[in-house]
Amino acid sequence: MKDLLFKLCDASAVSGNENKISELLTDSLSKYGETHVYNDGSVICELGNKNAEKTILFDAHIDQIGLIVTYITEEGFIKVAACGGVDKRLLPGSVVTVHGKKDLKGVVCNIPPHLSKSLDKEEFVDIEDTYIDLGLKKEEVKNNVNIGDSISFYGKQNELLNERVSSPCLDDRSGAAVLIKLAEKLHSSNNIKSRVFILLSSQEETGSLGAKISSYRCNPDEAIAVDVSFAKQPNLTCDKYSCLGKGGMIGIAPILSNQVTNTLINIAKNKNIPYQLEVMGGKSGTNADVIATTKSGVKCGLVSVPQRYMHSTVEVVDIKDLNNIVELLFEYVLAGGAKD
Repeated sequence: MKDLLFKLCDASAVSGNENKISELLTDSLSKYGETHVYNDGSVICELGNKNAEKTILFDAHIDQIGLIVTYITEEGFIKVAACGGVDKRLLPGSVVTVHGKKDLKGVVCNIPPHLSKSLDKEEFVDIEDTYIDLGLKKEEVKNNVNIGDSISFYGKQNELLNERVSSPCLDDRSGAAVLIKLAEKLHSSNNIKSRVFILLSSQEETGSLGAKISSYRCNPDEAIAVDVSFAKQPNLTCDKYSCLGKGGMIGIAPILSNQVTNTLINIAKNKNIPYQLEVMGGKSGTNADVIATTKSGVKCGLVSVPQRYMHSTVEVVDIKDLNNIVELLFEYVLAGGAKD
């Protein structure tokens, strides 16, 4: 699982520019079922019984937050806009990769504290006023970079202790890794009675375009989205956050199906699979929200990987949680999906 996860995290896929990872995911899934990549960058793999009465869809998004080039100054600096929920507090001094005609490393410009007015030290520059320095003159920048090119945040994959890992874009390469491993287990089983789609969808961070399009294409009877959610960390004392290493977070929310949710909980209890609950008072903030409203409605559930430091280059997850989610979803399919 760890090796697969790090391999997925190595591939850049800022929203709207998922081509590289789509190719990688197609190669990974094609050995388990009929797999196609579509124009929006989403990848769909079909497994199980094509003639079954029930169709189950599993979704995880493959895109990551990033930036987009909006302007090149006379001095050769690049101005940007955000793609997704970028935290402007983390930008100054960070390392980025500009995906132009070739990949170029750059740094986000920041003002040294010696030159900042004391009253401004707690203020953060708006993303639209942020600049990137490639170390090149304007002519060199323009020869390699176009307006509209995507920019990803640079960071390394690191093994921590206690089966925990750190990397950029674990949101939601964690979910993608879970579903690839699920496809592997389903392919090896002779007891799959349902038709199953694995959807690795594009552009969740900028509006869930891939999930909207592809869930319509798959036309499922029920679906489960696999994403990340907030784990406990320093300076976050709210009781609703879950813990690393204690299992996936089964979502409970008005927009989610009670049948799917209760089936997941009962399976986890009966099979002694660690799990936690995540309660939301409305929508889930994930692809489950758009899949649930596909066509005349889809019974939808949500299982999330607990994660620290979301939308940073040092996101942290526990490999045990990913493996437990694989087991939970596999048993869900073996059980034939949601029960009344």
